Amino acid sequence: MFDAATASLLRSAPELPGLDPDELPAILTTHYAELASIRLRGAGAEEDQNEGVWSLERIADTYELVVSLQPEGPSRAAAAFVAGTAQQILARKQAAAIADEELPPSIDRDRLDPTLAAAVLFLASEQYADANEAAANIKTGRAGQSYEATILSEHIVDLAKGRLTQILERAARWRRPSAYFDLDDRALAALLEALSTGIEMLAAQMLRVPVPEQTGGRFDGPLHAFQRVLALASSDDGLAASAPEGLIVTFPGPYHLASLLLAVAGSIADASLLNVLAPSGSNAEVWEQWLRFRAEKFPYVWSNHREAIERGFHQTGVSSVVILPTGAGKTTVSSLKIAGVLARGKKVAFLAPTHALVDQLTEDLQEMFPSELFGSVVSSDFDLLMQEDAVFQDIEVMTPERCLAMLSFAPDAFKDVGLLVFDECHLLSPETGKIRRALDAMLCVLGFSHVAPDADLLFLSAMLKNGDELALWLQELTGRQAVSVDLLWKPSRQARGVIIYDAEQLDDACDRALKIQDTEDKKKKKEAKDLRAPASRELTATPYAIWGLQHNWLSQEESTVHCITTQLLESQVKLGGHLKYGPLQLTPNANQVAVELAAAAAARGLKTIVFVNTKRDAISVANDISGILPLQIDISPVEQERWDALKAELGDLSHSLLSGPASAVPHNSAMLRLERDIAERMFKRHNGAQVIVATPTLAQGLNLPAQLAILAGDKRADTEKGGRESLEAHEILNAAARAGRAGHLANGLVLLIPEPIISFVGDKPLDMKVVEKLQAVLPEDDHCVTVADPLEIVLDRVTQGQMTDPDVNYTINRMAVLRNADEASEATHLFDLRKSLGAFAAKQKEATKEFDAKVEALRQAITNEEIDGVDQNIAVLSSQSGLSAKLLIDLKARITADVGSLPTTVSDWLKWMIKWFQEDSSARSALLADITRSILTACGKSKAAELTNDDLDLLLEALIAWVDGKTLRDIELILGGAPDDEAFTKKTCPRARELSGTIVQRGISFAIGLIGHMIEDVDPFEQQETLDRQLVECLGTLVRKGFNDVEILFFATDNKGLLGRVQTHEAWKHRFDGMSDEMTGNI
Repeated sequence: MFDAATASLLRSAPELPGLDPDELPAILTTHYAELASIRLRGAGAEEDQNEGVWSLERIADTYELVVSLQPEGPSRAAAAFVAGTAQQILARKQAAAIADEELPPSIDRDRLDPTLAAAVLFLASEQYADANEAAANIKTGRAGQSYEATILSEHIVDLAKGRLTQILERAARWRRPSAYFDLDDRALAALLEALSTGIEMLAAQMLRVPVPEQTGGRFDGPLHAFQRVLALASSDDGLAASAPEGLIVTFPGPYHLASLLLAVAGSIADASLLNVLAPSGSNAEVWEQWLRFRAEKFPYVWSNHREAIERGFHQTGVSSVVILPTGAGKTTVSSLKIAGVLARGKKVAFLAPTHALVDQLTEDLQEMFPSELFGSVVSSDFDLLMQEDAVFQDIEVMTPERCLAMLSFAPDAFKDVGLLVFDECHLLSPETGKIRRALDAMLCVLGFSHVAPDADLLFLSAMLKNGDELALWLQELTGRQAVSVDLLWKPSRQARGVIIYDAEQLDDACDRALKIQDTEDKKKKKEAKDLRAPASRELTATPYAIWGLQHNWLSQEESTVHCITTQLLESQVKLGGHLKYGPLQLTPNANQVAVELAAAAAARGLKTIVFVNTKRDAISVANDISGILPLQIDISPVEQERWDALKAELGDLSHSLLSGPASAVPHNSAMLRLERDIAERMFKRHNGAQVIVATPTLAQGLNLPAQLAILAGDKRADTEKGGRESLEAHEILNAAARAGRAGHLANGLVLLIPEPIISFVGDKPLDMKVVEKLQAVLPEDDHCVTVADPLEIVLDRVTQGQMTDPDVNYTINRMAVLRNADEASEATHLFDLRKSLGAFAAKQKEATKEFDAKVEALRQAITNEEIDGVDQNIAVLSSQSGLSAKLLIDLKARITADVGSLPTTVSDWLKWMIKWFQEDSSARSALLADITRSILTACGKSKAAELTNDDLDLLLEALIAWVDGKTLRDIELILGGAPDDEAFTKKTCPRARELSGTIVQRGISFAIGLIGHMIEDVDPFEQQETLDRQLVECLGTLVRKGFNDVEILFFATDNKGLLGRVQTHEAWKHRFDGMSDEMTGNI
């Protein structure tokens, strides 16, 4: 459950008689896992079996006492974290066992509630994410408690959640004359008021603002206030002889809280965000304004972020590689670097690998840098930058592929950019057999450093192994300082479990199934080739979870497994099985087991995310869970706006992949952006959907913290080789990290349903095969990718003579501008291979000569490809687009021949483009290769079929409908689909979705944008005055967004409330409605 750094903190707690601190991570994980399992089963809280040894209560109380008595130091922070974790688990047990109306006061004369204690202890140990979560469990307005206790509880909740401004606002209004007659009540109220005063002074100190007048000036500061309560709440007068060590605590509740708050005041003083000094060259006033804005919600700087700050990653002129575990605040820490750049009057390019993550980051950064406060604009309308005189916004968020296109076609747009942030930068490393994406990412970095040589680079990842090497490369690439910051600590954590079954139950299930199979065979007088339905229904077993008690399961020194097994459900789940290949083989039936687990968790209030392997599974599993758990979910006003836009886009909500507000919602790439947005919003609401079902590929784009993440299988179908393949380690880690999210949920649960099924036998030790499985599916830490240069793969292929390799051709085309170039111009080329990661690695290995020979071989391959008619502009466009010079020469000739009669509308340009594809097979294969299978799918044909001119005619009709603002239902009909069919797979417009989500976005918009660039190169505008330069510049953007007029594009940009393509077309048509009546009235 605890990462190595956090486990080390726990183990540094003071040793106590009979309790070895080395065992604390395992003890606390055991209690947490057992409590979670009890909650899943719906059982009542059980008595601690270790009562009298070191029970959870004893651990909590003892270490809490250590915190209150021990002087400041590392061991006190460790003790506070141990006590806080124990108290939080106890608070959850209390919440499960006691109704809200029966809860005792949060604090009274003799007692401090575990919920309050947990929050304060986490603050004392600087575990701010844990404190935030603990605060959510505090019930402030408890029956029978004093008014001052309620105010103090609210203060502590706000202190733990970082809402310091709310503390100061409350301070100005809450005090009133005392109404107590009893002397003890009055004394208690006075002590609690003094504690509240200390918290108010602490909040003012953290925010560097004056203490509210109503708080008063009777204390010198927060420490003085808490020390005064300590003095007043205890007495050694008169009764000292009979008291232990001469002390009688007469108000132990306030006394104990005061001692803990003293620890808090000493711990968090260095954590104020306002302590961070402005980077050199930044406008100090802008910097402080931003810090104060951020401190309204996030006043504390986590310890890992402080370490990054101490390393100077955010300083001007410093590039860096920051490696933080998933969920450790990479975006938050990058905001400090971004703020410094904006405060210098420079701009930021922020790269993210998926469109889903681009959308997520755009929202996050808009919240961090609101335009109304700073005038800064965060945009993801990157392709609008292709227009002449377009303005690069303060922060542009885009994929590496889009950034590469911009660097190629609009390099001047980057002239004021001072920072490139590359999130998930491990994608620079090529996957097995797939290097195009990595190539584009590497070329993007090289191109950016050429176009913006004075800008800093910030690489972010959770997965990198070789951060130090990348930092040294960045230092050589930029010629300035670069640092590597690699921090293992994470503010959130997961108890990781793997589904396991009792071997005896599995054997019994198999025996029952085989008996029924035999009976059915005799009844039918025929031996079935596979398991019959009645027999398969017998394959049931009770699911258990085996939980790792330390972060890497296995102790290498002792060669023993640190884990416990708990029962998850009272009922049994249905497993799968088959007889195809001999004896009965059990299969995990992962999706159905995930349905049962998720429904049980959701029924008990656990927000759950389920990861499945296919888009279709995401829909069916969500529907199955909703069927088990029918909930009435109201639609929020913001969601209603999106439902309305979705209805307009589809033609009717019956075509949606969302069945409406439900307890479980799907999330996959087949869904429209509006559908995904609705699903995310419903899941984020506490009174919305309880479960979201997604595919692992979307895990990177999901910032949707859940209490439980269920991974339905660790294998998937191998589409290329057949059979099954294991999920990559980074996919499992990404998915697992959705459980618990700093700032939302500090603790989460992960349950993996493995393939094949694993089992245990009674009290016997686990089989080593099971142990190996545990280690394989849940790696020790997030470091699992060593970034290598994909360009080296291309260079090796060139050296080996693989000149027909598509990646080699792509790279040669990218370097086309080097044909006939001299050494000087080669050095100033956008993609200087002598500055690549491969060149740097060769230099480190003293193999520069060999690397240079490979580069020379590539250069020879480029210059040897002599093509008639290649001018400098063609060479540049070939380099910019990665397309062959011959294709571009043919395109230029085709456009030149048509000057005077070139199309003047988007629809006519689409017709022109499709005609080109029909007449030029090389252009068709080059520009449509990546989307050919999608086009065939959209046309209702097999993916393996040949693409014909008839298919392209059908595609054209659908594309014209797309830019004309037709609904997806209309487009589905054009493509030959059956949107009015009852079958779910037909009525959800799969063909139109393929067109809108893949064909347009990944192929057609690029192809028509390329045509636009070539038209600008030909420059026929004087010869054909009917040709609109602005329309030509925007062709790619217009088609991508689904508009047929430049004015509609600008209308959509100016009207952010328009959420969909069809909705925008309708608003444009009716933009003048009512104006004539108004004008008539004025006349």
